[in-house]
Amino acid sequence: MAKNIDLKAIDLNSLYQQGKPVQLGIAGGVIVVILVLAYFFVYSGLNEQLSQLKQEEETLKQTYTEKSGQAAHLDALKAELDSINGSFNSLLKQLPTQAEIPNLIQELHECATKNGLSMDSVTPSQAQNTDSGNKAEQQVIQTLPYNITLTGNYNQISQFMRDVGKLSRIVTLNAIVLKRNDKDNTLTLNAVANTYKALTDAEIKAQTDDKKS
Repeated sequence: MAKNIDLKAIDLNSLYQQGKPVQLGIAGGVIVVILVLAYFFVYSGLNEQLSQLKQEEETLKQTYTEKSGQAAHLDALKAELDSINGSFNSLLKQLPTQAEIPNLIQELHECATKNGLSMDSVTPSQAQNTDSGNKAEQQVIQTLPYNITLTGNYNQISQFMRDVGKLSRIVTLNAIVLKRNDKDNTLTLNAVANTYKALTDAEIKAQTDDKKS
């Protein structure tokens, strides 16, 4: 039977003089201590790296899922964008050019006359760019307001407003005020007839230059 080794009684300076069991026991103990320390140092570092890699994996999975969903809807979004662009271009074609403005005013007169109304006045007001609410955006459409006054009965005025909505070019009636004339029981309509004009490239460029200055 092997004798118990008293580690306190061992002199490290005379370790080489000790017997083989003592030397092997001390060497084994040192190796065990080194392995334990190495295990804790290495394992703790690897465990931290593993946690980071797992977190990165989850993030990549989430990003992949989001990108996959976007890619799946890409064709639908492109089709929707093409449809919006088509509708916008169609609306632009309904806007009068500068040369067509006089004809448009003439059409307003004809609508009034056809319905038995008296067109008392058509006065152009100050043109203004359509405001999108974002001052940084370029305005591509200009509003051309006309103050109009006409007189007639209720049915005539109602039909006039319906006919204006059917014009080939876009015209909207705003700021409508109706007043009754006590003398002949007719109505006077005061309104702002807005039509819209697409700005030319030169006008858009001038608008951009004004913002820079």
